[in-house]
Amino acid sequence: MVQALQGLRVLEVGSGSAAAMAGMLLADNGAEVIRLEPPGGDPERGRPGFRVWHRGKRSVELDLRAPDARARCLEVLARSDALIESLRPGAAERLGLDYERIRESVPELVYLSLSGFGERGPLRDLPGYEAMLAAASGRMAGQAGFREGPIFTPVPIASYGAGMLGALGVLAALWARRETGRGQRVHTSLLHALSVYDMTLGYGNRTHAAPQPGQVFGVMKVGFMTAPTRDGRYIQMCSRQPHLYRNWLKALGLEALLDDPDLEHMPDLFPSEARMQEIVESIQGRMREKTLEQWMEIFSANDVGGDPFLEAGEYLDHPQARENGRRLELRDPEVGETLQIGALGAFRETPSKIAAPAPRLGEHQHLLEAITRDDARRGVEAESDLPARRPLEGLRVIDCGYFYAAPFATTLLAEAGAQVIKVEPAQGDPGRRNWKASYSKSMVGKQSIVLDLKRAEGREVLHRLVERTDVFLHNFRPGTPERLQIDYATLSALNPRLVYVYGSCFGSRGPWAHKAGFHSSPNAIVGCGVLESGQGNPPRNRTFADPASALATAAVIAVALHARERTGKGQFVETTMLSSMAWAVSEWSLQYAGKAERRIDREQRGFHALQRLYPTAKGWLLLDCHREGEWRALCETLEPGLARDPRFASEALRLQHDGELGACLDAHFARDDADAWQRRLLAGGVPALRADGIDHATFMLEDPHCLANGVAVQSAQPGTPLSPRAGPVIEWGERATPIEPAATLGSHTREILRELGYDEARVEALEREGVTRALGHGLPD
Repeated sequence: MVQALQGLRVLEVGSGSAAAMAGMLLADNGAEVIRLEPPGGDPERGRPGFRVWHRGKRSVELDLRAPDARARCLEVLARSDALIESLRPGAAERLGLDYERIRESVPELVYLSLSGFGERGPLRDLPGYEAMLAAASGRMAGQAGFREGPIFTPVPIASYGAGMLGALGVLAALWARRETGRGQRVHTSLLHALSVYDMTLGYGNRTHAAPQPGQVFGVMKVGFMTAPTRDGRYIQMCSRQPHLYRNWLKALGLEALLDDPDLEHMPDLFPSEARMQEIVESIQGRMREKTLEQWMEIFSANDVGGDPFLEAGEYLDHPQARENGRRLELRDPEVGETLQIGALGAFRETPSKIAAPAPRLGEHQHLLEAITRDDARRGVEAESDLPARRPLEGLRVIDCGYFYAAPFATTLLAEAGAQVIKVEPAQGDPGRRNWKASYSKSMVGKQSIVLDLKRAEGREVLHRLVERTDVFLHNFRPGTPERLQIDYATLSALNPRLVYVYGSCFGSRGPWAHKAGFHSSPNAIVGCGVLESGQGNPPRNRTFADPASALATAAVIAVALHARERTGKGQFVETTMLSSMAWAVSEWSLQYAGKAERRIDREQRGFHALQRLYPTAKGWLLLDCHREGEWRALCETLEPGLARDPRFASEALRLQHDGELGACLDAHFARDDADAWQRRLLAGGVPALRADGIDHATFMLEDPHCLANGVAVQSAQPGTPLSPRAGPVIEWGERATPIEPAATLGSHTREILRELGYDEARVEALEREGVTRALGHGLPD
């Protein structure tokens, strides 16, 4: 079978898992991805994750500091489609590989630049490491843990997110190039990606609203409770929807609570903090009466959302990974047989194919000469005089998803220029219940139409829309699309070129395919809750999976659009929240004989002495040294004798004597405050930042650095004051994404009906009959 990206050639320069995962998605789907590695190889070759993130790629060792090597690189770029660059700030310019120079000779090239902190602002030049970003943004300071102070955050959600945004950016820009003939520079960063995970930041979200009588927001503490069981284990509850919550209380024998007049808005709102705590204690008491296995059997039989906490590697043996083809057995040339996460998306007509392991250093050295000798330039015949545009302009998307995992995927497409039509029931997307205002983060830049799909008249409107649509997305459980006549067979018959996307939680096959799933489900099942909690601690709910799934689904849709251009027809595509989140923990789910695991300590301070949080005389300091030069700089700043200590003479010895090195650094950092250490260490070239005293929400929405990079913007929409919110997450070289309002419920219904040919009398009748009437969620504002 043909693969979606067959025939594309992409060069990858730089280091870090963000660029690596962007290239991984492209390589898994047929692109030829060539890694240009410095002499001695990528510094991250020693990390286990390297074996996953670089599978199927080619490796060429090239010293880009040498003029002849740079010239050879430019020759290969002229015969390539895209470059993924993740060099440190200023390095591309020093190497002569910056976009302005490359564009002069290769104007058709798509150039992706991935940075850590963005390209502007006071933090621009900080090393773009995941932990540095978490410290600078206040993410560590805002985490709940098992001790006071900031908590180390091990799962690289920002790196994974930037990788997905990078892949989307490359593919969208290549999509536009088919028409314009022009390449362009695309930029995103770990900081931009981090903003995707902040689902609740923005004007009017109930999570951050000051409690008032009758309006204590209880979804996270109650609907998403981490519940203890009789055998000392934990279940991550996912009973946010009213019917799931009712089923849960009935299973617990607490259904009488549903009739209490002061609890009519459970699990969204409670009359007071005290009343909510009373409910929490009642539920926890009942949950302790049975074992995890007993509860899971009861929940499965009664449609209750709840999931067991597993280790990262256990997911690959879970039936939902096996039966949905999300595990991969691959022989690595250095460590032998491996078990690792499989393809990100399931493409029915153009399946991903992962046949080769990560390459040895320089394994494909011969390619440079072969490419420059035999390959022609990648000239593109198109209308190059077309006006500047966002890359997905002209594309139409129908979004039938609920909450965030599916809807925010199409928000990302809207930012790239697609017309996204949000189809909602009369009460609106259930995710709107999280907001007191008309603003909702996953509605930005879309059009909203209200349709009752349980009625023939509503389905007729949707079917007319589908006939002139490129992408259709939903995240309903199996069986629902068939009942609503929005299943693949029905819609593809109306439009054979339709890319039909099922953004599922568990997948369309397997024993849990019909199970209710929310963003906390994958965090428990794929190992995040265990990894984030530290060795020996109870697991915690870390709500990453909705954003992780949105990022993955958007990137997979971009792959599917290229597949359509190759085959001339649409296809059924599926993503799962489980595998999207499992890609983020792919370093830990990877299994092979003799693998050394990286786990944070019981105190949740870090992985090892050089990547750890330290208490100082005042405040906490993050130390985040990855490279030998950074270790030497640390020694020069603290105590030159450390570099000569035989216990610390190599990375292997430092890990062997990690406790002793950590104790030594503890003593040093206790002598001064965190701010002083930050100034001193950064001046000496040591990655280190204060990790407390920073409010994450304030940083992400108001900090001058975020404003300078457009990560935060000032915006208003009808009924709301001018206020900060997250900005677009990809910077397009040709045309910037405008700052648009969020669609209010049904605000485009009439306009869309008229475009479909409905006359005014029929438009009025559909609303009068309730087919297109917007009612809203009914919660008090």
